[in-house]
Amino acid sequence: MRFPLAPAVLLLLVGPLLAQPKFEFKEAKSGGGQLKYIDGIPVVTVSGKPAEIGEQLADLVVKDTSDPVDLMERFLADNKLKGALPLVKIQAVRLKKGIPADHLAEMEALAKKSGQDLDLLIAANTIYDLSSGMGCSTLVAEKDRSATGGVLFGRLFDWTPTKGLCERTAVVVMKPEKKHAFAMITITPITGVVSGMNDAGLSVTINEIRLSETKDKAAFDWSGVPTLLAFRRVLEECTTVAEAEKLLKDMKRTTTACMTIADEKGGAVFEITPKSIEVRSANKGVCCCCNDFRSDALATKPKPCVRLEKLLKCEGADDKLSVGDVFDRLDKVNQGKKTLQAMVFEPGKKVLHLKVGDGQETATRVKAVTLDVGKLLK
Repeated sequence: MRFPLAPAVLLLLVGPLLAQPKFEFKEAKSGGGQLKYIDGIPVVTVSGKPAEIGEQLADLVVKDTSDPVDLMERFLADNKLKGALPLVKIQAVRLKKGIPADHLAEMEALAKKSGQDLDLLIAANTIYDLSSGMGCSTLVAEKDRSATGGVLFGRLFDWTPTKGLCERTAVVVMKPEKKHAFAMITITPITGVVSGMNDAGLSVTINEIRLSETKDKAAFDWSGVPTLLAFRRVLEECTTVAEAEKLLKDMKRTTTACMTIADEKGGAVFEITPKSIEVRSANKGVCCCCNDFRSDALATKPKPCVRLEKLLKCEGADDKLSVGDVFDRLDKVNQGKKTLQAMVFEPGKKVLHLKVGDGQETATRVKAVTLDVGKLLK
């Protein structure tokens, strides 16, 4: 006979839930923008024209926080690029011509209002294109594999745990004029999308793929749209997975990446290079991704990485997954202190379940905060 374990015994087995980091931000208002805490998570809402959004971000998440130059220098040093910030800024400016005009206007206003260097802000938003270090994992359970009856989209954000990154994590709710409103989980002052959901429930996240690890041998395109800003365009302009595929295929792209994406009907993984895009659909109602291409057209590795092998076991099962189950599957592939964020999107309900780590222990062991993204975006 099996006996259920008491909660106290379970805590002894898995350890106590960890606390969220001590975020740097203060509750404040600026024009049409506001920063407030919801269950301990800083939520920033900004709206209007690009310049207005930039000015609101300057007041709410840059002016009264620690120097982003110091943070960038520490991050580069942790990635064995100590002293490389001047070169990174030069390379980032080379990507300026591919930045969408409204995104650039927003950065210019942010720089002017906050007194920060525009080239540094461009570097922050092109850091994916110019460096490496992400090791993310994603899992989408479609309706027939979901215990809730709706699509569940789980994601671990794994990055170099530089001191200060977690403290600058925020949920930023963007309401740009004449575009879809969206919420992104970001590290300020990054205004491109690493993970996010829009007002249609469309949700996207990025998985790093090295440019050298693609069968089509695509070259870096310096005239392309920087990757995080391309992902932002998807949330600003699209409502479905199909629309996102078309937008990305019509867009000039700088480098390689995987986009895990889901709408209220289902999900997919887009394997992206400057030359091509391959779409991996769900298998038995589940779609997973880590940090290599798996399509026949682009994959260079004979077998999945260890983390992806663990996640792919879900494709061979027929059980239905709850939000807690998705977090549990992701916890099995956490990368310790490198796992800075863990989250589960519910596109149909427009809900986000979020865990933010402290850079010392995995975020998967933090208590989740549930945010009604649909309400925030209204």
